[in-house]
Amino acid sequence: MDYQAIQSICNQLSDCEYVFYYSDSKISPVLLTNQPREHRFLTASVIKVPILYAWTLLERKGLVSSDAICDFADEPVVKGAGFSYLFRTRKLAYNDVLTMMIATSDNFCTNLIIQKLGMESINRIFREDLQLKDTHLGRKMMNAPDRLHDRDNWTTAEDMIHCFDLFETFSKDEKEFISQKLLVCESSKLFLRNIPGDSLDFFHKSGGLSNVINEWGFTDDRKIFLLTNEMKDHKKVFECFGKLGEGLLI
Repeated sequence: MDYQAIQSICNQLSDCEYVFYYSDSKISPVLLTNQPREHRFLTASVIKVPILYAWTLLERKGLVSSDAICDFADEPVVKGAGFSYLFRTRKLAYNDVLTMMIATSDNFCTNLIIQKLGMESINRIFREDLQLKDTHLGRKMMNAPDRLHDRDNWTTAEDMIHCFDLFETFSKDEKEFISQKLLVCESSKLFLRNIPGDSLDFFHKSGGLSNVINEWGFTDDRKIFLLTNEMKDHKKVFECFGKLGEGLLI
């Protein structure tokens, strides 16, 4: 798929806030958006990628352990995405909780991780260790947003591009720890919607709310994300994801 074809698809997103990024070894990176460079996009569950990075850094320092046991009693149950609230077992290794956070976008598991690390600590790691300039965790999953008081979760195009670079800074074992979770992300409605199942190893995380449809991911040689906020036509957005994934990932 050439630049003009990519641009033609992205032009169909003119009735929402969007930013699209793609790069591979053959062409110069493509960045298309209808928003200013510094625009804050609501993340929905895409913010779980830098949360996973934050955990990995803390585990490197010996401050947390993915082998330690997480007690579900530590956090009020929430529903939404995921199904851990249905489990009869009420204790799991943090590795399993992190896996559920990514694979099924489990909101209760995500809140257990936020509770363990601390919201202030996570945001400090975002800024100081990960060098994310404007990615913010302002609320737990399923809590009501309040943008006026920074109680919402957002990121920027620049930070999402930086997340690709950050992955390369981890050790071999840390990359495996992260990528094995991203690989089992169950979402197949976006970039993968027109791609036959199990035909592509795609390391990714999606996120969705009533006004948000996002996906960020990579293969061995390609990097891609599309963030869309405040859409009026959800069907059109899904179709654009499918066309871009089909044209660029296979």
